[in-house]
Amino acid sequence: MYEGIQRAHQVLVEQLASFNSTWPGLVVDGRVWQVPLLNEQKTPDVLEVQEVDGQAAIALATAALASHQRDVGQAAGTVMRLPGYFRLQASVLPQVLAINASKQVVTDEIEALRLALGYTPEMRPRLLRRALGAGVTTKQLQRTIHAFDGAPRRISFTWAGHTTSNQRIPVATVREQLQGEAESRAQQQGIPLEQTPEYQDLRTIANLADDQVLIKHKVVAPHPRCTLWFGERGEKWDAIIKANLPVFVLAGEAEPKVSALRDFDRAARGRQRGDVKARAEVWAERNLYLPTGGQRSDVDEGDRVPLKTPSTYRLGGITYESPA
Repeated sequence: MYEGIQRAHQVLVEQLASFNSTWPGLVVDGRVWQVPLLNEQKTPDVLEVQEVDGQAAIALATAALASHQRDVGQAAGTVMRLPGYFRLQASVLPQVLAINASKQVVTDEIEALRLALGYTPEMRPRLLRRALGAGVTTKQLQRTIHAFDGAPRRISFTWAGHTTSNQRIPVATVREQLQGEAESRAQQQGIPLEQTPEYQDLRTIANLADDQVLIKHKVVAPHPRCTLWFGERGEKWDAIIKANLPVFVLAGEAEPKVSALRDFDRAARGRQRGDVKARAEVWAERNLYLPTGGQRSDVDEGDRVPLKTPSTYRLGGITYESPA
């Protein structure tokens, strides 16, 4: 039953092992910042980070890249993070693209099994653990590795303290889920279907078409972020990525200006962004809203010129890869 997931994961493990045997020999310089593991599913008010460079940084990075297991004391649902950067003598982009593609294959195998068994989306992590072991964490396995075939002139590491993820959900999917929950509750509690809370919730969206899309907002825990500048001198960034793992870039003639990651302090970052758009509520209790004009992601893309540097970076749904 779990053979597809296990085969896909084995391919990924072998690719990561090959990558970890290659990139350390190309390193010109680099640094990482150790972020403490979370022992509960809540970010503390203060997180102190530790800067590491040299061979120690490389050792930490190779372990982090290959780690899909929760460490001792690490809370379920949390991710081990190791922000940082390495400047290399040669490109590793083809290998990184292949690894990220294999991560997607693992994800696709989990989804195929879920659909075959008729399970809800919430069962994906459980299926992965059944296939690969109790300590495997979905978020840690799926996190993207980033590589850029260019030499940045500036790299900046900061904390993203107020971020939401937006999931697009068809109304038909919401109706199907509510109908199933209503029928299950009615059967278990021996009450008429019309008296269940889920049936009342169905009436909330009765005027919406099945093919209409709703936006589900989810608050993302504070996480380190990496911003890179590649072009001519100016203030506009070229790429912003989640810094869950070190980013790989090429070494140029001049060393880039690097802004180090500082300790996380919730009190110092307590102010919300001033450009948050108002939401048209549909079902606030479940964080479902109508789409607003031009849904934006963590950063405002605006009319930004696409990054010309071949990379793993995505902007506006486009993936920039190496030319064939």
